[in-house]
Amino acid sequence: MELDQLKNIWDQENISETPEISTEKQKEIHLPLEKIRKNMRMEFWSTAIVFFLIILFFVFKDMHIFKFKVYVITLVSAQMLVTSFYFFKFFNLYKNLSSVNLNTADNLKDLGYQFKLNEQYYLSFYLSFVPFVVCEMLLIFEFTPSLKSIQGFDFILIFLGLCIFTLLLLYFVGIWWFKRYYGKYISQITQIKKNLKLI
Repeated sequence: MELDQLKNIWDQENISETPEISTEKQKEIHLPLEKIRKNMRMEFWSTAIVFFLIILFFVFKDMHIFKFKVYVITLVSAQMLVTSFYFFKFFNLYKNLSSVNLNTADNLKDLGYQFKLNEQYYLSFYLSFVPFVVCEMLLIFEFTPSLKSIQGFDFILIFLGLCIFTLLLLYFVGIWWFKRYYGKYISQITQIKKNLKLI
């Protein structure tokens, strides 16, 4: 083929460009996005303060059983390591949300993928606390005199019942928290994307 024929074929093809998003729609998206950022800051600082207070409590509390104090401090430290990992991911999302460019449909789709990824991080974060909850229950039953006397089948029922109740509570609080502070704003952004016919 000659060069002119190739140019003609190229010109005849419909090359779809990435659709631009109007400034008005970008502003519409920025409002829920800013609320998500604000809630992320609030969650970060509130979690940091709670962990700091818990650490202070267990470090300075005079516990009669040294072994119990070592177990508790080790458990809380492990929880902090896991939480630090997830907050690192959380911080990366926060940075991405702060510098996101919403002028094309591809960028908006990428933002949707980031939200999905963050939702998965939330789920895995709460699942990662399952062994911690079980260990905490074991410590409570082992070092609380009134509970230590429970033996046999009663122990199994009460222990499993408390573990399941605590894990279900953690699960439902996690779902409620995500929907309340992030889910409704993500839904607003998704609705704007639908109105723009980008998804």
